Amino acid sequence: MRIATRSSKLALKQVDIFIDLYKTQEINFEIKKQITEGDRKSKKGENFFDKAHFVEDLESSLLNNEADIAIHSLKDMSCHDTKGLEIYAAIEHQSRSDVLVYKNEIKLDDLANIKIGTSSLRRTRQCKHFLKNNNCSEIRGNIDTRLLKLHEDKFDAIILAKAGIERLGLNENFIDLDFLPAIGQGIIAVQCRSDDKKTQTFLDRIKNFELLQMIEIERRIVRNLNATCNSALSISSKIDGEVFQTCIEIYGDNEIISEEFSSDLNSIDESIKTVVDNIIKKGGLKLLDENY
Repeated sequence: MRIATRSSKLALKQVDIFIDLYKTQEINFEIKKQITEGDRKSKKGENFFDKAHFVEDLESSLLNNEADIAIHSLKDMSCHDTKGLEIYAAIEHQSRSDVLVYKNEIKLDDLANIKIGTSSLRRTRQCKHFLKNNNCSEIRGNIDTRLLKLHEDKFDAIILAKAGIERLGLNENFIDLDFLPAIGQGIIAVQCRSDDKKTQTFLDRIKNFELLQMIEIERRIVRNLNATCNSALSISSKIDGEVFQTCIEIYGDNEIISEEFSSDLNSIDESIKTVVDNIIKKGGLKLLDENY
C-alpha cells in the first residue's frame, strides 16, 4: 500500500498514527515522502499563499497512480473535493483547540501586549477580539521551525494546534485558548481515488462514518459561504445520536458574526440553508470579503 505524505515530522507522525491502526495485520506500506509546493513557499519565507499548496502535490501522486493513499491535515484541504478523489476515512484527535506556546513565563494580564507569532488570519483576528492583542506577526514553517523562532526570542509566544503538539509529544509550555478551531483542525484526512475499490475496501476497516458525516456537513456550510481554508472563519461541531450541532464564527477587523444551530440529520439540508441565510443576513459575506 503506497502512502503519499509531506516530509515534515508532524506529517510523518500522522502516517504512523494511520499505520498503527493496522498493526495487527501484516501489510507492506511504502511511504512516499514529498516536499510540496506549500513547503517550498514556506521555506522561502512567503507569507501569503493558499494552504491547498500543501495538498496538491500529494493529490497529483494519487491521480497519476503513484500512490494509493494520501495522508493530509484536513485543515489544509479545500472544501471542494478534487475530481477523481475523495476523503474516504478520517482520524480524529481528542482536541481540536489552539494553544498559546511560550518560552518565558507569561501572566494572563500580559496577553494583550505580548508579540504573538501566527500565520493564520483567523487566529490574528481571534487574538484581537478575545485577547485584545494587536501585536500578531507572521510566522511560517513547520512546527520545529516555529518553535525555534520562539526559543530564539523572535516572539513572546506562538499559536499552534494542540493536536500537533500532543501528537509529536513535545514538552512545551502552553496555555489552552478558548478559541473555536479552523474547519478540520486536529483531523487527519485519508484520501484515495474515487474508483479505487481495492483501497476503499482496505480503508473500510477504519472508517468512522459519524466523523465523516460531521466533516462533510461542515465543508458544505463553508462551501455555501464561498469561504476557504484560509478564511477568518471558525466552526466547531459534533453529532450526538441523530442530532448535528455546530457553532460558526466569522471574524472581521472590528466585528464578529456568530451563528449556532442544532438539527436532526434527516433535515440537515434545510438547516444548512437556514444557517447560511442567517449568516448572510448578518453581513457574513461582507466580512469574508474583507478578509481578502
